[in-house]
Amino acid sequence: MSILAIETASSVSSVAVASEGKLRAEVTVEAGRTHSETLLSHIEGALSFAGVERPMLTGVAVSIGPGSFTGLRIGLATAKAIAYGLGIPLVGVP
Repeated sequence: MSILAIETASSVSSVAVASEGKLRAEVTVEAGRTHSETLLSHIEGALSFAGVERPMLTGVAVSIGPGSFTGLRIGLATAKAIAYGLGIPLVGVP
């Protein structure tokens, strides 16, 4: 059971992969206003470092704010696309 977590509510972008109750990988970067340019590569990097392939994911968690409207929108859209594409649950986390 592996969970992908995404946080883009502020200028800091954070992606984490957890499985079996343990943090397997984390990418946290002062991204400024570049979430749309870097988020997918951060996700791929975290999954690779954790040794988790996309089909192994069982859920996606994403920050729902408060925070930057544009940053939240980028994170939410990315999380929803991944969850929908893989047919796994999506959970919003305040």
